[in-house]
Amino acid sequence: MKGALKTRSEERPQDVQNEKQNFSTVFLLVQLVVVLAAIGGYMLYAKRGHTDLQWWKTSVIYQIYPRSFKDSDGDGIGDLRGIISKLDYFQYLNIKAIWLSPFYTSPMKDFGYDISNHTDVDPIFGTLKDFDDLVKESHSRDIKVIIDFVPNHMSDQHPWFQESLKGTGKYRDYFLWSDGKSSFGMRKPPNNWLGVFSGECWRWNEQRKQYYYHAFVKEQPDLNYRNPDVVKDMNDVLRFWMERGVDGIRVDAIMKLFESENIFQDEPRSNRPDVPAFQYEYLTHIHTENLPEIGDVVRGWKKVMDEYEAKDGQSRFIVVELYDPPAIRNKYYDYGAMPFNFDLVEGLKADCGGNCFMEAISNEYDNLPAGEWPKFVLGNHDRKRVSKRFGVESVNVMNMLLLTLKGTPTTYYGEELGMEEIEVSFEETQDPWGINFGKERYTEFSRDPCRSPLQWDASSQSGFTSSSKPWLPVNPGYKTCNVQVQKKKKDSSLNIYKSLATLREAPAFQDPDVQFAVVNDNILSYVRGTANTGRYLVTMNLGHDSSTADYTNEPANAKSGRVVINTENFNEAKFNVGKSVSLSSLTLKPGQGLVLKL
Repeated sequence: MKGALKTRSEERPQDVQNEKQNFSTVFLLVQLVVVLAAIGGYMLYAKRGHTDLQWWKTSVIYQIYPRSFKDSDGDGIGDLRGIISKLDYFQYLNIKAIWLSPFYTSPMKDFGYDISNHTDVDPIFGTLKDFDDLVKESHSRDIKVIIDFVPNHMSDQHPWFQESLKGTGKYRDYFLWSDGKSSFGMRKPPNNWLGVFSGECWRWNEQRKQYYYHAFVKEQPDLNYRNPDVVKDMNDVLRFWMERGVDGIRVDAIMKLFESENIFQDEPRSNRPDVPAFQYEYLTHIHTENLPEIGDVVRGWKKVMDEYEAKDGQSRFIVVELYDPPAIRNKYYDYGAMPFNFDLVEGLKADCGGNCFMEAISNEYDNLPAGEWPKFVLGNHDRKRVSKRFGVESVNVMNMLLLTLKGTPTTYYGEELGMEEIEVSFEETQDPWGINFGKERYTEFSRDPCRSPLQWDASSQSGFTSSSKPWLPVNPGYKTCNVQVQKKKKDSSLNIYKSLATLREAPAFQDPDVQFAVVNDNILSYVRGTANTGRYLVTMNLGHDSSTADYTNEPANAKSGRVVINTENFNEAKFNVGKSVSLSSLTLKPGQGLVLKL
């Protein structure tokens, strides 16, 4: 009969297909509504005068290692044009700032940290026009550009060092030179200092008949910042890049900028067990790290950047690299810079769960100078990937931690996918740090495994390059772990990361303090937000056992919460986005995390 209802068996295939499509559309709309509702209070929040946070406080910063991001010309090495071709990827992820590791002219003895021209682009990465286009295209997408600033050392091929070799003129004392000392008729370096990559850090130069100091590889002589001309010239380098529209700098190896004026002082033993005499950690670096003179130089950089902020009203950003506790790193706030907090990268034990994570995070918050802003990071080009340190199953929950804490998060490329490290034989090892330790110990120190090419799709070389031999091998698991595949899966690491990066723009995740809730050997949880901004419970199992807890007490003070984001580790329907969850007895498995709207 016309208009009669059809039974399931009477439905036509097209009807079934339409029903599936309708269901899929409704499901996606529910997800969208939940996320939009989470940030929907932003306009109201803005009207109340809470829009004074600088861009670097509200942005996720994404570190690009240019060699490994995207190759545009088929030579097997990533480049600036490759980055430009993928800028829409950052819009997809809701990334508002990118940080580029060095792309400057270099002999590549330390992959670009040995710079031979601070004001040009190495041909393997492109040209200055390519860089200008990158800045222009990034800014057109509301993406800020941060560059690596490498002030401590440069290549021995740099014109300044080549002039210094002559021992005359302006550049004579641009570097640390010494006649050394004599012992029983033998010429020796002036002290016992060690290089960061281990071994002697004084190198005899036959042309000048003196030793020069290098904190890193021998092809990277250290600049002498006690020479005011060095300070001025490096300030001018900074001005060069500010003129090209750069929004901020990440300062490399800031702790090494100065050495004691009396270079004939030895550094004392650290007395650390099982550390050989040639290894950097064998000594305590009282004469070569974090000397107070660094402060005035950093203040000078801040002054340069303030000049440009005064011109266009755009805030500029300085973040510095040093692996030190709050008592040391927090001094850099006084200098005008923000220090990285590497406590989540180093120092956490293998069995670390909720309690020790809270201890590390509280250590940052409790010691933060009044009015300052923290900066958390989980990895970078020098440290093992998250999947290696915490396990593949914990990638999503670690990204949840990073993106929901108070502070500016920095993500190393590929962590949004849960990329795993590659295996590199000693014969194929390129990293000088690994090579210095020889075949027996190179795996402890080589940084090659965490620098493999980004996995874009399932095509040859994962879409990174058209070359048959990229500079480092692509991870063999690229066919199932890549951007293209993960974009299509709602519960992929990539899309969970995207949801977290979007949610982080909600007022609740910007400036209110973190209020710790249930914390035990497995669980770390906290509440973000206020009654005005909306309140969220973030709960994560960072341990090794399932854990059941009651979250209804303060600071949650709620009987239930609605799921906004789920790490999706176990595909449990009760934790689907939009579901209401009781807080009186909530069980999470290891590696599982939830963001709940209270």
